[in-house]
Amino acid sequence: MDTHIQQKIMKDIQHLNSFQLSEVLDFVDFLSHKTRAVSPEPDIIDSLCGKYKKHLSTSSEFARSKQEEIKKEEAKWLKK
Repeated sequence: MDTHIQQKIMKDIQHLNSFQLSEVLDFVDFLSHKTRAVSPEPDIIDSLCGKYKKHLSTSSEFARSKQEEIKKEEAKWLKK
């Protein structure tokens, strides 16, 4: 990052009150979160998908296992 921009930001925020600083922090958090959400590291995603590809279930297998989980949970609630 450009050090000139960093210095200008630090200089400008010195005169803000606590409410304004809180707003600035919220905005910085928003930008940081947005940047991470928009650009995840594709290498990590690709490596995980390739690594666990043989362990992924089909949609019908996934649906069946979810139905089994639901039945087990419902049975627990009926016992209580």
